[in-house]
Amino acid sequence: MLICILSLVAFSGCNQSTLTVEEETPAIQSGQDHSHDQAGETCFICDPAKREPGRLWCTEHARYEDRCWQCQPQLEDKSRLFCTEHSLYEDECFLCHPELEEGGDESVPGDERISSSASVGEAVTSTGLFCNEHNVPERECGICQPQRAAELEPGEELKIRFESSHAAGKAGLLTRTPEQTETQRNVGAVCEVRYNGNEIARITPLAPGIVRRVLVDVGTEVRAGEVLVELHSVASAEAKTAFVSASVDADLKKLTYEREEGLVAKKISPRQDLQEAEAAYKTAAFTLSMARQRLINFGLLPDEISRIENSQDCSAALLVRAPYGGTLVERAAVVGEAVEPGDALFTLANLSTMWLSLSIPGDDAQFLQSGLEVVASVSGLPDESVSGYLTWVNTSIDERSRMVQARAVVRNENRWLKSGMFGEAQVVLTPNTPVLGIPTAAVQRLENLPYVFVKLADDLYGLRRVVVGKASNGLVAVTAGLRPDDLVIVEGAFTALSEFLKSRLGAGCVDD
Repeated sequence: MLICILSLVAFSGCNQSTLTVEEETPAIQSGQDHSHDQAGETCFICDPAKREPGRLWCTEHARYEDRCWQCQPQLEDKSRLFCTEHSLYEDECFLCHPELEEGGDESVPGDERISSSASVGEAVTSTGLFCNEHNVPERECGICQPQRAAELEPGEELKIRFESSHAAGKAGLLTRTPEQTETQRNVGAVCEVRYNGNEIARITPLAPGIVRRVLVDVGTEVRAGEVLVELHSVASAEAKTAFVSASVDADLKKLTYEREEGLVAKKISPRQDLQEAEAAYKTAAFTLSMARQRLINFGLLPDEISRIENSQDCSAALLVRAPYGGTLVERAAVVGEAVEPGDALFTLANLSTMWLSLSIPGDDAQFLQSGLEVVASVSGLPDESVSGYLTWVNTSIDERSRMVQARAVVRNENRWLKSGMFGEAQVVLTPNTPVLGIPTAAVQRLENLPYVFVKLADDLYGLRRVVVGKASNGLVAVTAGLRPDDLVIVEGAFTALSEFLKSRLGAGCVDD
């Protein structure tokens, strides 16, 4: 069945008259149909590496295209001698005349002689090669010059003419114009959700003590300054006692200083007594200030310190408060347990934002910088995506994994993200850009390069080189090489490619 389908898309072959000319003018059909005097010696006929770069080669008749009179009879200059052995004019055949390779035959005018060292551009321009068999310029003929496909730049094409205007329809080839879509240039990464390290706190007592009461539990949303734990702390009692004592002493020293100041003014008491009273008052005030600072260091608030000063409270109670609002995600506080400064009682996290720890291939590290948008999907939330911005990129690549570590901050208003979730992320290098989209089946690859078939006429199609981007929802973005009004083969592109590949195998110009 496949043979029948492919036969419908067969391209026109060489006619009988061409074969007759070939019989009348002997040609070397392959590099193995001739020999050299020395073993291992090669020439441009049997060794493609020795041919002029870019100069078209007729694979059917094993000669340069501009010297193939079967394909280009209009170019033959019958006034010049022709070397039928090597399919070159005698005045340019350096195989028969080695002296031509060194300096050329000066007896032949330069504008009539194309030597082995002539530039490809001069040869093509001066001859104006045209494929009469397929009615397209020779350099654009995909049947006669299939090897040029790898040389095409995006937007360039080789033309392929079908046997008739009905052949494409019979083979089931369908065309349509590209769709308008958008694409982004992204870098892929694997990611893990973590608590925002800038919004997490380990709640620890600021003085040693024994846990007396635990007022909240893990998972509780707390406000800034809310009491979490009450401790029985001897150090707290000692600090309160010292503060109350320093406060009373400072008040007494102040009264003494004020009294001596009045006596000196009345010249009743010597100035030395005033100076001694002033020094004692300043010392007491300094001691009070240090006692107050110690209470502040234990986490007491200003209004609590004023209450202790007024009521002379010297109890051992010490309250541990939340430094800011958030959620208690871990708890270690147990009633009756002795704790020291540095022992974590709770872990407090602000869950409105989370970190994404990213692992990105080292080859993509050059594209990364802070501020780039990151879009991720994580396990457990297959239908939801989260977004944020890159805030940090490591300056080194892991020696074993060859990955670079990076970090992004993402929003978590719904509290759906959980620390420890894994997922995949995309770092957006460029914003959404309007592009043309075609079905993925329309893109064919040759030597790992992308091509599409574009309809030029009912029996003429172009094998065009394109640049493709990301595929999504069955469409692949084409970033270069297509126009909005191009008719692209969207069904049957592989059938057209198969016919093109036949020409690369030498089946493009054969008998019917």
